Amino acid sequence: MYPVLKKEPLSKDYFILSVRAEHLQRAQAGQFALLQHTELSELIPLSILEVNGEEVSFLVKVVGRSTLELKEEAQQISYIAGPLGKPFPVKNYGKVACFGIGWGIAPLYNVAKFLRAEGNSLELYFLSEDGFLPLRERLDALFDRVEVLREPKRVDADLIISAGGNRLSRDVLKLNPETPHIAMVNTHMLDAVGLCLVCRVLVDGSIKLACSDGPWFDAQKVDWENLIIREDLFVEQERLALEEYQKLLRRKNLRKTSSEV
Repeated sequence: MYPVLKKEPLSKDYFILSVRAEHLQRAQAGQFALLQHTELSELIPLSILEVNGEEVSFLVKVVGRSTLELKEEAQQISYIAGPLGKPFPVKNYGKVACFGIGWGIAPLYNVAKFLRAEGNSLELYFLSEDGFLPLRERLDALFDRVEVLREPKRVDADLIISAGGNRLSRDVLKLNPETPHIAMVNTHMLDAVGLCLVCRVLVDGSIKLACSDGPWFDAQKVDWENLIIREDLFVEQERLALEEYQKLLRRKNLRKTSSEV
């Protein structure tokens, strides 16, 4: 078991989850971990935000049952695998523009810290409907420029990095087809060691695995349309699972309230 050290709420949908996981101390730029709350919970991949000794933090956005379960009930984590995935290729690129949406701010922040150490100039463009940007103070301190947008745009950069959504990466690529672009793909995962093949991605016509070959790929070589179609296959099941868990939480809260009366 891995103890939850703290859960820091940032908004209704975002929180920072900090756990004690000594084996993640060796994590490199842009890697992730696979977490399971209980033995009956879904395994979910989470990008590593920061590592401070044995304490590892993740930025979690509540998007379904598993992330809501972490927010509402997790006091310890039964299983954590990692660090997983190939590290981001860190070097001096020059001017780097980062595009993110949702939880994608976590891998971008993590990678940007390593890129800053190599002397890169850093810009961040975050897509948000309501204008909220998690970790704003940290991001302002790290990036040379921070903008919150409703949609992606063309930029002048030596490298583009995108994370948080396949549609985002596809749209950024369409607007900036001539700029080198490294993107984090978003896929379902079951084991994250290359056995289940659920996270397969078509890259330059060949099958790659996000868990072991990625999650970072040359955006110009990824078949984004195929990836988006497969990403949407389980939307209905995920919606139903979230609704059932919300009903369970309401029943638990009612029982708790009744026992206190």
